[in-house]
Amino acid sequence: MKEENYIVPAASLVERPDEYELRAEIPGVGKEDAELHVEGKTVSLKTCSKYQHPAGFKTAVCEFERCNYAMSVDMPEMADMSTLAAKLENGILTVTVKKRPETQARKIAIS
Repeated sequence: MKEENYIVPAASLVERPDEYELRAEIPGVGKEDAELHVEGKTVSLKTCSKYQHPAGFKTAVCEFERCNYAMSVDMPEMADMSTLAAKLENGILTVTVKKRPETQARKIAIS
């Protein structure tokens, strides 16, 4: 049985006034090869590359090897995990999570 090796992708978590945005670089991975799971406040990513050369092709030189990625990120307590949305575009996975309304900054009128 072949042992799977995983690489932790380069990632960043940015806080905005109303949401959090998690971005991870996963080049060469298609939507069908990526799995995103949520358990509590933890977001986990796991990819499985299924690419194979077309019939009759051989690799002459290989400077880029498809690889599998895996990572887990604990979101801040203020995150409303029911609002989680994800998209994969041009090798960048973007996950957005809104902040709970009661934790967002708001302007108070002075009377």
